[in-house]
Amino acid sequence: MIGAPVATRNERSVAGRGVLAASRTSSASAGSDLSAEQQAQIAAQRAAFDYEAAESAEIEREHEVLQALLMAFLKNEDEITKKWIALI
Repeated sequence: MIGAPVATRNERSVAGRGVLAASRTSSASAGSDLSAEQQAQIAAQRAAFDYEAAESAEIEREHEVLQALLMAFLKNEDEITKKWIALI
């Protein structure tokens, strides 16, 4: 009934996000006319975007899990109420 444990925000790993940003940066820098400083700024923006996107996705997953937990609780309460009414 209970799925896999959900990682809390403090338990998240940042390694996966850095790999994506690094792979894009290396491919973009090969044929680019940008200076090293501009490339570094773009890489920082991409890393920040990737982090925010991952953070948003994690919050959405947490929200979905909490909604599912609330629905399970309400269904359980409904069953208890039905059994209580049947006893009367």
